[in-house]
Amino acid sequence: MRTYDALRAEVLGLLEGLTRAAQEQRAAEAARRLGAAHERLREGRLTVVVCGEFKRGKSSLLGALLEDRDLFPVDTTYATRLVTTVRYGEKERITVLLDGPDGADAAPEQRAIDRTEIADYATEGGNPHNVRRARLVEIETPNPRLASGVTVLDTPGVGGVYREHTAVTAAFLPSADALLFVADATQPLTESELVFLRQAAEAAKVTDDVDGIVFVLTKTDVPTDTAGIRENTVAKLAEATGRRAAGLPLVAVSNLAKQRHLETGSERHLALSNFPALEALLWQALERRRAKLLLGGALADLDAAALALLRPVETELDVLAQQTESELALLESQLEVQKTRLAGLGKAEAGWRAELRRQFAALGRKLRSEGREGIDRVWNTFQTDYLYRDMFLATPERLVGQLSTDAGAVVAGLNTLASRRSARILREFSAVHGLDLAEQKVGTLPDPPVPSLKVTGRLGDERAPGGGMRAVRETSFGTSMGAGMGFVIGSFAGPGPGSVIGAAIGALVGAGISLTSAVRTSRHSDRKQQRHSLQTELAPLRATQQRHVEDAVAEMTDELTAAVMAELDSRIRQEHESVTASLTRIGDARAATRAQAVERTARLRQRRTPLLDVRKKAESLRAEAAALGRVRPERAEPEPGPAEKKAPAPGGGRGDDDGGWADA
Repeated sequence: MRTYDALRAEVLGLLEGLTRAAQEQRAAEAARRLGAAHERLREGRLTVVVCGEFKRGKSSLLGALLEDRDLFPVDTTYATRLVTTVRYGEKERITVLLDGPDGADAAPEQRAIDRTEIADYATEGGNPHNVRRARLVEIETPNPRLASGVTVLDTPGVGGVYREHTAVTAAFLPSADALLFVADATQPLTESELVFLRQAAEAAKVTDDVDGIVFVLTKTDVPTDTAGIRENTVAKLAEATGRRAAGLPLVAVSNLAKQRHLETGSERHLALSNFPALEALLWQALERRRAKLLLGGALADLDAAALALLRPVETELDVLAQQTESELALLESQLEVQKTRLAGLGKAEAGWRAELRRQFAALGRKLRSEGREGIDRVWNTFQTDYLYRDMFLATPERLVGQLSTDAGAVVAGLNTLASRRSARILREFSAVHGLDLAEQKVGTLPDPPVPSLKVTGRLGDERAPGGGMRAVRETSFGTSMGAGMGFVIGSFAGPGPGSVIGAAIGALVGAGISLTSAVRTSRHSDRKQQRHSLQTELAPLRATQQRHVEDAVAEMTDELTAAVMAELDSRIRQEHESVTASLTRIGDARAATRAQAVERTARLRQRRTPLLDVRKKAESLRAEAAALGRVRPERAEPEPGPAEKKAPAPGGGRGDDDGGWADA
């Protein structure tokens, strides 16, 4: 079975070749759509979110995983205090995003730095209490292990003293293509880690991405009772996630041994590190996601464009085949009817637009209902679990932060569901109304994501990252924390529906912060009395959270409705272009002499062959992508050791300095 990278390279080549063919045929809309599909696949980003409690070795793990240990600063106190994104770039470029001088509501400031300055912004030691107003560090670097489109998010610790860190990390969970949860072989899992893991498992369950979570046990080289802690960790992980202990994808690694390997090239240290097993497991999870999410959309666009380009060629060949005048008249009449129909579909008042809006209104109602159920689950957990945890009763403001985090995770999960369901609406609506113009056979691949408004040629609202939502405008934070959170999440998610997540989660956190001063008084020696007090004081927060969730759903639905309509308009333009070209070809063929007809027939057959080949290859590649998407990883052994069999490097490389995630 070929790797994702091999399939991707072939699809990119086919898209490039077909784009040239579209340009030669002066099929402007087909060429534009092919170019957009090529760009989406080439830049197709899959996200690995690395999370865990503070000081579990996350930054060291990433340095060893990317074989660039100087990139992620390691501090003696709390290390990472900001989200740091790392993706491939031809030249290294590092940007820190800062709050504007007038606070988080002002336009953000971008500042270019070099890697020696990362610690001055991204760590608690270099930037205590965030005195530099930093929100996000974005890194582009020519690391070959990222060349195939992997973006890594190094997140702050979960459950620590900075409660906004947990909220930021939780916000990325539903959209993560793979989640690396980092635990410590020298310490049992904490209560806050278990709370976070239950949340991560719930997010994975909602979006049906359970197999994307990989658990990593670091510091296996530290002399301690690692076997006992490992057994305890496995049991707690199984309980928190609802999975069987025997089937947990847990890999124990030694960051130090991997660093020794990088310094000396020692194969023994590489085996001791167990990183090849981790890389293989992670890569296989990403391969499945890539094949399903990225290749499917590109192949659908490829097939649709090939059909649009093929129709005029075959029309002219039919005419040149000496059909009778009555047959030609019938063909011409059918094409004119189709052209008129497409022109009608393209009008602003076309009936399908109202029907589509009704379908998205129904989607909005469903999402609002699920949002209410999600908030109900949050507060049920509050009543049955959080009120009985010592860590929350001892620090009530931490409880408020957890409730805000949980509500934010509800919004993030709804966004993922909204995107997937809108893609299904697009497919089904297109089929019913004859707008599925290429009769695409998606097969076992999921529906391709709806292209953004930017891709379909329409501009969305001009919004600052993470801003623009009325829930944010209505909330008086009294602090920049909530707005800053929205800024971070919105900056990564980008424009369109993704930016709504940041705004909503920022609003939810801000709403919780406004209650912090009140709950600080809720400290009683009598636990029963304290629980009753917390229930009373936090009751208004539930209604506020529900309102913000409903606002977020309304904006998501509006954005996705506009994106689907723009995509359908683009498909209509491509088809109209194809039909118009076919009608022109009929006139050209009628005017051709017999000698010209022979010559044109030969030339058209030459042009038809590669178009037919593209459609045949697209079908074959679709089957390969579907098969690759079904692959399940073998269970990696959790305990490292020199006697272990060396696992293959991801993508087919050797797993040492010459190998990498882009080796396929």
